[in-house]
Amino acid sequence: MTTTLNIRQDGGHILLPIDDRIALVDTGSPVSFAGEPFSFGGESYSPPTNMMGVTTQTLSELAGFNIDILIGCDILSEHTIRFRWNDKCIDIGDDIPDGAIASRMETLQGSPVFPLDIGAIGVNAIFDTGAHLSYIRPALVEGIAQTGEKADFHPFNGHFTAPTYQVKTQIGIHDFDMEYGILPGLLQQAVNMAFQMSGSSAVIGTQLLEHFDCTISWKRKMISWSKSEILPKNRTAG
Repeated sequence: MTTTLNIRQDGGHILLPIDDRIALVDTGSPVSFAGEPFSFGGESYSPPTNMMGVTTQTLSELAGFNIDILIGCDILSEHTIRFRWNDKCIDIGDDIPDGAIASRMETLQGSPVFPLDIGAIGVNAIFDTGAHLSYIRPALVEGIAQTGEKADFHPFNGHFTAPTYQVKTQIGIHDFDMEYGILPGLLQQAVNMAFQMSGSSAVIGTQLLEHFDCTISWKRKMISWSKSEILPKNRTAG
């Protein structure tokens, strides 16, 4: 049986109301944490209150909006999840069918690792719904003009600004321009380690969900995509 849950969107993040609290749904985090127990997908969870000292209060202060719960891959991986960004909902249920474009999925500490083409080059990428901006290996934007810069934050490193680039991206037969950032200094070194461990060249954020619905089954090691027909005019609207 599939359960559909309505979500809010703020700054490109997936926010799920749970009773009178707000959860951040984050496929980029290996673990969940919260100040109090909560229910998700018909199950009750009592995760730790922090991840290496980072609490939901830390995240709230960095993000600029309230976060009471972070739901990471330790909990998400117990379910099949379909993200429908443009419908502002997620579906939970083992009977959810794969999307039209399906591929085998690897993981890095639970985070999905999947194939796509960036700049006409076939690469693997880490799918991180906790990120509103995608990040890429600097080599993949060599010779491409910088289009701007964006402010972002990292739970352990605080706020930073990243230069951004528009790069042609393709999943299946569908191609589109997507914005990528380059991380500064030590953050880029840390991400390079994740790239090396997972054989990846990018971290893909929720901007991809503007183009595709995404279904993830950790149990079956499958990730799939269905082309979305409607793009939101304002991706930060709640």
